[in-house]
Amino acid sequence: MFHLPQSNPRSSHFDQIDRFDIKLLVPHQPVLSFGLADIWTLREHKNWKGNMPDLHSLPAGSRPETAIRNNGPENLVIERLKLRELAEGWPCYRDACEWENFKSIFHPDAYVYTTWSGRILADDFMESSKIGMDKGAFIMHRCHGVTTDITPDATRAVTKMKATITQRFTIDGCEVDAEADCRFIFFFEKVGDKWGARFVRHWYEKDKIIPVNPNKVPKIDEAKLEEYPQGYKGLAYCQELTMGVSVSRDMPGHRRDAGTKSGEKHDLLYLQAKDWLDGKVLEF
Repeated sequence: MFHLPQSNPRSSHFDQIDRFDIKLLVPHQPVLSFGLADIWTLREHKNWKGNMPDLHSLPAGSRPETAIRNNGPENLVIERLKLRELAEGWPCYRDACEWENFKSIFHPDAYVYTTWSGRILADDFMESSKIGMDKGAFIMHRCHGVTTDITPDATRAVTKMKATITQRFTIDGCEVDAEADCRFIFFFEKVGDKWGARFVRHWYEKDKIIPVNPNKVPKIDEAKLEEYPQGYKGLAYCQELTMGVSVSRDMPGHRRDAGTKSGEKHDLLYLQAKDWLDGKVLEF
């Protein structure tokens, strides 16, 4: 566990602390101590942050004010559970080649947009996935959590799913996994009594390349790697190198990508989600 002292004997005022010790207590092991410098007070941060980019705020006007999330009427809780099941069907069905089940997530003429496929009809995405698998593409997903905003009349919803995309590659004679932490976003609509996705995209937030055998590490073209956006540079590098695809350089990223094309697409996707829940027609 961590032990944080209440005060700093080297500082006369707690709000002027610039250093403190952290002791890591491990049972049956010597006490480990280390220091953290440059710990700023809240007042100092407020005085300085005028020179900082705002990397912690979502775009103004992007929150769907009339949508329901977290608690709400019981009938909407049930609807959100249905949507969670559909969203989690992407990793569960696709990775297991359960194509009929995967197809049930979408309305006819739905679109998806991924790094390797670009914008494509969901039916064509399934066929391309099958072809890719036969050629050796090995893409899996881990699902971490799901949230849903739903309209009060339960006709439209936006579901966000935290996930990790993990794809196996052979680079420079070495097996590696490129793992991209992302968030899916599903634009759902209810027609009759059936929910289905009209459009699915992702925010690509950060990634890494991991050698399967730590004794065999591939040589990476670092200059080429840095040509890609930070949120999916490892995944894009490996996909272009091995799959014969061209990966877009402007896929939605994280809020910290503000000022880049990926940052602009991050904000745009939030604004599109609000428009969807406000009943507007979107051109997917």
